[in-house]
Amino acid sequence: MAELKNDEKSVVTKKAAVTKKVAKKAVVKKKVVAKKVTKKKAAARPAANASKNLFSQRDRYEMIAKMAYFRAEKRGFEPGWEQEDWYECEKLVDEMLSRA
Repeated sequence: MAELKNDEKSVVTKKAAVTKKVAKKAVVKKKVVAKKVTKKKAAARPAANASKNLFSQRDRYEMIAKMAYFRAEKRGFEPGWEQEDWYECEKLVDEMLSRA
């Protein structure tokens, strides 16, 4: 076999070092991903067990906001009706959610 020159030896050594670092990073990433998945599953369990509340408070708020927006849009965004729109939409959304 032909002997490697000093430059070639350093290149081979650097490649081996880089390969080791990449392998270590890949292993570390896999462990971190596995932990995150476990936490997400644990957090999802209580929500799945709550069969009473199909919609969260956030969902309810978003429904009211969208409905109030569309009412205001239909009126041409005339000022002074914001609270009335909100309260009427709140009442309608609560009625719909109570039926669900």
